[in-house]
Amino acid sequence: MKWLRKDRPSGGRLPSLGQDYGEAHQRYVERIGPDAEQWLRTKPFSAPPGHELLECLRTFSHIVGRLGLGLRAQVLDVGCGPGWLSEFLARCGYSVTGVDVSEDMVRIARERIAAIEEPVGAGIDALAEFHAMPVLKLPWTARFDAAILYDAMHHFDDEVETLRVIRRTLVPGGRIFIHEGVRPEPDSQGEQELIAEMEQYGTLESPFDPAYLVDVVGEAGFTQVTRFAAVDDLLDVSAEEDELRRVETLMKFPPMNTVIAFNPLGAGTEDSVAEFAALIETTGSWIEDGDHLTLRVTVTNAGRAFWPAGLGTAYGIVTLGPYVPANGGRVELPRQGLPRSLSPGESVEVDVHVARSVIEGAPEIGIDAVREGISWFADYGSSPLVVALPDDT
Repeated sequence: MKWLRKDRPSGGRLPSLGQDYGEAHQRYVERIGPDAEQWLRTKPFSAPPGHELLECLRTFSHIVGRLGLGLRAQVLDVGCGPGWLSEFLARCGYSVTGVDVSEDMVRIARERIAAIEEPVGAGIDALAEFHAMPVLKLPWTARFDAAILYDAMHHFDDEVETLRVIRRTLVPGGRIFIHEGVRPEPDSQGEQELIAEMEQYGTLESPFDPAYLVDVVGEAGFTQVTRFAAVDDLLDVSAEEDELRRVETLMKFPPMNTVIAFNPLGAGTEDSVAEFAALIETTGSWIEDGDHLTLRVTVTNAGRAFWPAGLGTAYGIVTLGPYVPANGGRVELPRQGLPRSLSPGESVEVDVHVARSVIEGAPEIGIDAVREGISWFADYGSSPLVVALPDDT
């Protein structure tokens, strides 16, 4: 099947050559051969260090600095390729999901993460999962705190619909970070190089005019669309005027498209809504079963962040934490796992079990959500449920 892009009259992108670039992207690793595949496994590092390494490290630091995400933030790496950015993000302690249309790229990305043997922090393992799928088939809704397209968007057709699908995967207030080439001047050497690459590999190499990219990001429903210019470099203070002119040129004509934009909060969602907040309500009374008491509660994700569920106390998953209030603190009881992960606004019912032996004499218990290894939700300002215990305890 031909995946022909619907070129727009504005000419905001370098047009395709009519090639079947969907199939070409899927078979790219096979076509470049084993020597180039080794490069995919080690990129962006090279010996001696090249321009790509410097560009990557600078841009990767921009991603971390500008997005300001916390530990175990949910990050979508769109067009992840061999996982070079995904590996970097996983080493930062984020929870990374990489997607790429090429099964071979996804295989390499999985192998890169599997090769990280040591924890990336105290009790924190590198966490990343990868899926081979077209971007238009992304299955998630309100899942990710940020989506990153690093040197990837020029491979995607139907740019507005692609961005709309990505926006759907973001939580309210989630952000998109796009780092992308600028469309070269017609008949320039840069344009000829892109055409030659399309002819050789069949891939889509279609970068954007800066104003056009800003327009399509806004058309896809993102807000606060902002362009940036990277000017980070060592400046020669002995040639101040020359250096200032160089910086001024970079500000006016950035050689790369760097755009950050926001997924709107949505109707009825106030700016004051916390990132992590839980509404915990009882749906019945205590049920006595021998040495244990059980209370069914409804738990609603009342914040703006995705809650990953899991087994045990894996770093960053969300559990329910019953406790006995004591002198302004808490005596923690065994945690209760959630039956599934929750996007903002979703609810689940959970049976909270407590042993009589550990609550003997206590008049009440509290129940709060917990980000394992990070924080109780009460620390974010969320109100726990406090419920009286039966008199005979």
